[in-house]
Amino acid sequence: MPKRLNADKRESDPVGLPLLQVYVARHCPNCEEARRLARLADSLFPTLTVHVIDLDESSADGVDVFAVPTYVLNGRVCFLGNPSEEELWERLGRLVESSAKMR
Repeated sequence: MPKRLNADKRESDPVGLPLLQVYVARHCPNCEEARRLARLADSLFPTLTVHVIDLDESSADGVDVFAVPTYVLNGRVCFLGNPSEEELWERLGRLVESSAKMR
């Protein structure tokens, strides 16, 4: 079972849209790819809210993330490290589809 993120961050968008949070850091060599995937996800899934959170920023204080990049969907860690595009699109597609059915 995926770990629930213990952070002072919103676990869903205020209007109930699915939320993808991507945690990155400046020192991380793989985080530029994570930023790229986040931008693509934001453009490919218009009903998905995407936040990129830089752990080097003071606004990330108190976040319980131990590795970067970390991908969190609706408050649950779904990937440690970068997934392939196919894995990410499949997971996001299922989430967006199930979210649309619930509205």
